[in-house]
Amino acid sequence: HSRIYILPTKRGWTMIGTLLTMLLASLNYALALGVGVTFLLTGLLAAALLHTFRNLAGIEVTPLAAGETFAGGSVAFTLALHGGAATRTQVTLAAAGATATGDVPAGAALTLTLDVTAPLRGNVALGRVTLLSDFPLGLWRGWAYVHFPIHGIAYPAVEIGAPPLPRSYGGADALAAGRGDDNDLAGLREFQRGDPPQRVAWKAVARGAGWYTKEFDGSGSGGPVALAWNDLPQGLSTEARLSRLAAWILAAERSARPFALTLPGIALPARQGRDHRRDALTALALYPGDLR
Repeated sequence: HSRIYILPTKRGWTMIGTLLTMLLASLNYALALGVGVTFLLTGLLAAALLHTFRNLAGIEVTPLAAGETFAGGSVAFTLALHGGAATRTQVTLAAAGATATGDVPAGAALTLTLDVTAPLRGNVALGRVTLLSDFPLGLWRGWAYVHFPIHGIAYPAVEIGAPPLPRSYGGADALAAGRGDDNDLAGLREFQRGDPPQRVAWKAVARGAGWYTKEFDGSGSGGPVALAWNDLPQGLSTEARLSRLAAWILAAERSARPFALTLPGIALPARQGRDHRRDALTALALYPGDLR
């Protein structure tokens, strides 16, 4: 930062008003002691201003990392504060509604994390960061601005109760089914549009118990799976499609299955691993379309 701004706090304005009242009363009644006390307290006020300035002057703020989250969560931005040879007390960082406070030790760095809320998917910019402090007496508040061109990312919100993963395109699922791996019924969940008819619990429907979908312990395990935008039900909105694909990506990761992702204009080959997961979720997060 290059400029430090300082203004009195509410407590500081109260003290300034009190000192003016004391000065006027002392002069009106020719009270030398009152004038002396007033100037003594005024010196204290001025000294506090100087300490507030020195507490912020020379602090270096360095961005370390920008996190990731899903829509509705918080992106963690990590920053380091270096104060040089002097200890800096009660220093606060604030940005995008998030705050963090700490003491910067002499000759070392203080690491603070700002948790910025991400209500929608997409890039989450840290924006302007405010460095502020009212040390030592809370009479003055000093602040400075710093800007960093960094951003985290918010992936689409994961669909709750998403349908099972699509069948493998390599034939591994069919082989597993032939071995009887899919014969272990894990339970039922509420039916959702897009569930395959062969998994509907038709007996429950016939009894009038409602619409449910069967889930199996061995469902969809083994081979690579293709997650394609065009294979989703046409009635789903853009955000609903992205949420379902996000849920399937996490499900594929949990079951250690390679997956391919196909979006309009984007095609990721079948792979596994953290980098592939991040690339796929990033493609969903940055997909152009209407946001809720």
